[in-house]
This record gives sequence, structure tokens and C-alpha cells, in this order.
Amino acid sequence: MEQSRKPATEVLIVGAGPTGLMMACQFAVHQVSFRIIDKKTDSSSNSGALIVQARTLEIFQQLGIASEAINKGIVADEIDILYDAKRITGTSIKNIGDNLTQFPFLLMLEQSETEKLLLKFLNDRGHSLEKGVIFKSFVQGKNKISTDVFMPDGSAQTIESDFIIGADGSNSAIRNFLNIPFEGKTYPKPIFILDCSANTEIRSGAISIAFTKKSVAGFFPLRNKRWRVDGSFPKSIKTSDRISLETIINGNQGLNTLNFKIQDTDWFSVSHSQQRYARTIRVGNCFLAGDSAHVHTPVGAQGMNTGIQDAHNLAWKLALVLKQRAKPELLDSYSSERLGVSKGFARYSDVVFKMVTSTNPAVRLFRTSILKIFFLKMFPKLANKEESRLKFFKSISQIDIRYKSDFPKEKDDEKKFFNGSPKPGYRFPYFDYIYNHNQTNTHEILDSKSFTILVLAQELTPEIKSISEKYNLKMVLINKLSETEKLYSTLGIRFSGYYLIRPDAYIALRSATMNSSQLSRYLANNYLP
Repeated sequence: MEQSRKPATEVLIVGAGPTGLMMACQFAVHQVSFRIIDKKTDSSSNSGALIVQARTLEIFQQLGIASEAINKGIVADEIDILYDAKRITGTSIKNIGDNLTQFPFLLMLEQSETEKLLLKFLNDRGHSLEKGVIFKSFVQGKNKISTDVFMPDGSAQTIESDFIIGADGSNSAIRNFLNIPFEGKTYPKPIFILDCSANTEIRSGAISIAFTKKSVAGFFPLRNKRWRVDGSFPKSIKTSDRISLETIINGNQGLNTLNFKIQDTDWFSVSHSQQRYARTIRVGNCFLAGDSAHVHTPVGAQGMNTGIQDAHNLAWKLALVLKQRAKPELLDSYSSERLGVSKGFARYSDVVFKMVTSTNPAVRLFRTSILKIFFLKMFPKLANKEESRLKFFKSISQIDIRYKSDFPKEKDDEKKFFNGSPKPGYRFPYFDYIYNHNQTNTHEILDSKSFTILVLAQELTPEIKSISEKYNLKMVLINKLSETEKLYSTLGIRFSGYYLIRPDAYIALRSATMNSSQLSRYLANNYLP
């Protein structure tokens, strides 16, 4: 078979789920050349990863697609807890993250719609997804990666690229080719996922979690009077090959004792949930992202959102390195930042998943008695106590993810900040403010393609202005006025200072004075003029 060789591209993306598509969208924004391939010939049509968290919506906002995502989804207003078909408690989660983000809610948007949205973004900018292209192998040379693939017509092709990204799911061909261990566990108890229409008395405006002595199920309202149902099974059902849609329909009353009569079914899947992560997510110029790098249980709706943040974290770093604006060593931070995040979520979701699905008598007793009391006490607090609401929202929305900063801090400078002000490694805080009679917010002023230096002072110093021009930073100067006092106090600045903010809205550096020496050292260590 003749092997054709195509002109080189800067990045080859293997896999076109939400992670791979987001990676491609970011490269389109940064004007990095890429190809994105996927072995599937058809797009997904099911609800898949359903909940889009606030941090993901902030990334969508940078792309200009957040409003469209919200219009195509359903904002969750309430959570109901049911025991033996009776609602025992519930809480409003409407705007639960007020004052923390522009998107203080949980959005239920079917994965198929998320993928359509990202694909449309690419198509509108002249890019396309190559379907039915099968990865075979690759060789990392001194300067280029040569990847062999089979095209839809069966012909062989070699794709030359500077980097390759494996975003091809939990059974990643890229990860397997590199022999990277995928550590963790597969849970023995099967779970099912169902997209359907149904006759039910369950409230259509709420997420409902239904507990019985034998099983747990979650009911999520979809568009057009449809439902997404995630459920576990009694101990008697141990293997997924014994479970069919008929099992669900005939056994539904016994499993959940709910008035939920399934009608038309769009999607039905049974699987054993996994909790795994790759031992490493980088080998040379090959990177893993999304489910290729980590697989989570459905608890907390973190999997897809974590993958999208992987893409967001890596894309701007690759773009700056490819454009020779950053040193290659910058790419080392992808592994140190994102691998730690995935392991943290793995520990959290593992505990919760076992707690709500285990058939162990002790755990089952905990679920039907102690956990019930917990819900009865906790949910009123979520409804009435702002501190509890914000803590809950931060734990699931991913806006509270922090990265470790290895750059040495100026101790004397740090002492000048107010306590509680955001530090390097934190996401830059969001809030609305008025400046020069215009309503804006702290995220709107940031540059998604380059670093932003936010200077809080009456005027720029020649040194900071020169550094900004040298490294092509976006410069934002905000004077101290009565209308900007909240901005100054929130950022911990008494008189003057500055923040250096990354393209992904994370703080790289801060100073409570206008001394530019720390800024100059930081940029010289990591970036190229």
C-alpha cells in the first residue's frame, strides 16, 4: 500500500470528544495550525457528560459561545432528595455561586450538544474534523513526529507534526501505544444510564436523587420533556451482561419505588464505572488530555469539565512555545498542574461513589439512616446560609482549583497584601465593577491569547511599560477611585501594585508595589521577548 505524506502541521489532535474539540478551538483562537482526527464516523447523539460546570462556561465565554450553550441547556434550579419515593428535603441551587462567577449555576447540556457547539465554532473559522481516521503508530524524531494513520478509504497516510495530543478516551490508542500504565480501579457494581421520555410525578425543574435500601438513582430533566436517568442495581445483579433495557423497565418500580413509567428510549448504556489516571501525561512532545489521562466516576460531574480544563491549560502553553514567545520548559507545568488535579478529583469521587452505590450492609445502613439525617440538616443550610452555599458551589464548579507556584515570592512585598487576597496559582477572581462610567467585570478585561498585566495605580512606571512592550503583554491600568475601591481591596492592594495574569485567567505573579524587578525576573525565566 502506498503511503502518502501530507504537509506538516504544528499539532495533531487524536480524538474529537469535548476535550479534543476544545483543544482544537483553542488552537483556532491562537492561530496554531492543527489537524483533528477521530476514528468514529458518526457524532454522538446522547446526553453523555451532562453537567457543564461554571469554570467550563467561563472558558466558553472566552470563545463567545457561553450564551448559546445556556440557551441549548437547562439551568438546574433545585435538588430534591427522595427516600422510598418520598421527597424528604430539597434545596434551591439557583444562582448558588453568586458573586463568584458570571455563571453561578449548574448547566445541564447534553454532551452531543456540547460537541456540536464546539464543532460549529471550528467550522465557522474554516476548520474541520476528519472522521473515520484510524491512528496506527507514531515515531518521535528529533524535530518532528511522524504519525501513521488509515484514512476513511483505507489508504495509509503519514502526518508530520511538532506535537501530538491523545484525547481519544479511556481506551486511548495513544496511551496504549506509549505503554503508559492506567492506574486505578474498575468498580464491580454495574450502573446504567438512560435517555428517555417518561410519565412521572418527579418534578421536571429539579435534579432528583432517589435512595432506597437496595439502590440509588439520579433523575435529570432534559429538553423536550425528556429525562436522563443514572442508576445502580441491587446486589443480586452483579454483571452488566445480565442487564437489558427490559430489566430496567420491568424492574424500575422495584428498584426505585417511583412513579416513573419509561416510554420512548433514546439511549441506554450499562457499564462498570472506573476511577483511573495515567501514570504520566507527557512523553516527549506527546501529551494526554481528558479521559485518555484520567477517568472519573459520574459523581460530581467532573470528568468532561476536567478534560476541557486540560485542553485550556495546555493549548496556550503550546501556542506560546510554537510562536517562540515562551521557552519549551513552560510545557513541564502541564503535567505538574493537571495531573495533581485529576488525582484530587479521583480521591473525592471514589469516596462518594462507594458511599452511594455500595451494597455492603454497613454502608447501606449509613446511606439509609446517617446520610438521610445529613441531608435533612445540610440542605436547609444550603438554602439559608450563604457560606455553606458558596462552599458547596466551589467544591463542584472547579473555580476553586489552585496550582502550585514555584516562582519565589518577595517576602517583604507579600506582607503588604491584605489577608485573603488572591495569590499566584489561584484563578483570578470574578466580580462586576464600574470604571469610567462603564459597567465591566474582572474577566472581561483579560486577554485569552496572551498575558495581561493589571496595574492598579495612578500611572504606569516607565519600567513596567517597557517590560509590557518587550513581552507583548496586554496592559490594563486602573486608577484608584471611589468606584474602584472594591477592586483594590479584593486584590489586596492598598496604594499601588500589579497582577500578572495568564491566558487561562490564573494568576502568575503579583506585587503590592510598583517595583518591576520581580516581574522582569519571572518573564525572563519563562518567556522570550
